[in-house]
Amino acid sequence: MKSLSRKEFLKGSAALAAAGLFSAGVSANEAEDAAIQWDIEADVLIIGAGGAGMCAGYEAASAGAKTVILEKSQTFGGTSIRSGGIIQASGTEAQKKLTSYADDTAEKHAQYYIQEGEGTLDEDLVYDMTAGSADHIAWLESLGLEFVEVTGSAHTPMADESLYADRIHGTSVGASGIFTAVHDAAEAAGVEFVYDTQATKLIREDGRVVGVEALQGEKVIYAKGIKGVIIATSSIDHNEALCKMLNPNQYYDLQNAHCVSYPYDTGDGIIMGAAIGAQLSNFGGVIDLTGVTMAGINRQTPMMPCFFVNKYGNRFECEDNTYALTSRELWREITKTNHACYTICGPNDIMTKEALDAMVEAGTACTADTIEDLAAQIDVDAANLKLTLERWNKDMEETGTDPLFDRATGLAPINGPYYAFVEGFMNLGAIGGMKINLNCEVQSVTGESIPGLYAAGMASAGWVGPFYPGSGTALLGSIHFGRKAGRIVAAL
Repeated sequence: MKSLSRKEFLKGSAALAAAGLFSAGVSANEAEDAAIQWDIEADVLIIGAGGAGMCAGYEAASAGAKTVILEKSQTFGGTSIRSGGIIQASGTEAQKKLTSYADDTAEKHAQYYIQEGEGTLDEDLVYDMTAGSADHIAWLESLGLEFVEVTGSAHTPMADESLYADRIHGTSVGASGIFTAVHDAAEAAGVEFVYDTQATKLIREDGRVVGVEALQGEKVIYAKGIKGVIIATSSIDHNEALCKMLNPNQYYDLQNAHCVSYPYDTGDGIIMGAAIGAQLSNFGGVIDLTGVTMAGINRQTPMMPCFFVNKYGNRFECEDNTYALTSRELWREITKTNHACYTICGPNDIMTKEALDAMVEAGTACTADTIEDLAAQIDVDAANLKLTLERWNKDMEETGTDPLFDRATGLAPINGPYYAFVEGFMNLGAIGGMKINLNCEVQSVTGESIPGLYAAGMASAGWVGPFYPGSGTALLGSIHFGRKAGRIVAAL
């Protein structure tokens, strides 16, 4: 198979800047020859066989539409099948059975997301997504899946605690089991999967998207979507050129961390959409885990006694906020000061002296008997670091609380020997895509729907904001807008 080269992606990025960001009147992909010889024809053409694409395919084929999914890799699943396999939902039977939040509602769920969105979200999309969440869990259960665990996101300072509930649903079979089941259901419903096929350009007739040009090895083919084309190619995770232009946090991670999302997630659909004037939205955030402590992974996993410090030896955030918010603040501090941030701790029940000494031996941590000597090793202000430690221990001993940042877990004194290590990031992908409306129609830069073009999953935008609000959100959005797009296009 042939994939776009870096040079070609840079050209695509330039086209994105020139066309998608600044002009809605692009006509470069208008079909010049009305007599295109279509190699593939379907009622519903879907680009991308990840979670969103397969959910769209299942619904479209189940509604009786001839459905084809083009996938540029050799298999199905995308980043969805590599994920934690957990899904946020509210008002489900599993939530009522396994948690104390039997009275949770989709409205509370939406409001919690909206507050975490810092004023950037399309509230209609968020309400729509959470309103469908319980049905998605029931649908997956109908495919033979059982949800055996429901946990909750760690806290955030901007969200009202009265809106919180445990909503993160997990199975015993993980993402592989979930999306193998979805694939098998889609295939049984009649979806045709065409692999090793990379869509490179949208084709329009009289302003309407009618298909795509694609590569199969060296061969150019044409695939038609009679009722519509659904883009489900995820975000720009591995496209350095686009990340540098649109998402500096993701660009930083590509340079300094490890991105574990599907390597084929290079923004193909977003480039194609932008080339015909699609409105790009909500870029800038990332899905980042704290790499060592896994701080803020959920409410059920406490953080160890430790704190983060900047180059000045000062704390700068609540370390057990939900992980992507914690990671965002770490990244901001690193880039603001042009200096690494460090986790400071002593031996504890979660990271024992043996484990910490093993990190020192491996060269990923350093240690000292005094906090001043530790400060010298990590090149931070020693006087400030000593004051930070003294303030932390005083608060822990006197009140057991964190009045500075309202930390909720890991509230215990820190004693020597002292250790320091770089927290680091584990990147799970970028946030940002093409703006959609409630019908999953891609919006132009002037606010109109682009006829024939739809998007779902992380290639769509409006429903997730400047930081990832908690585990299971991406899969909820992918399943919800994927299923919805499939039903809507099939019904045309």
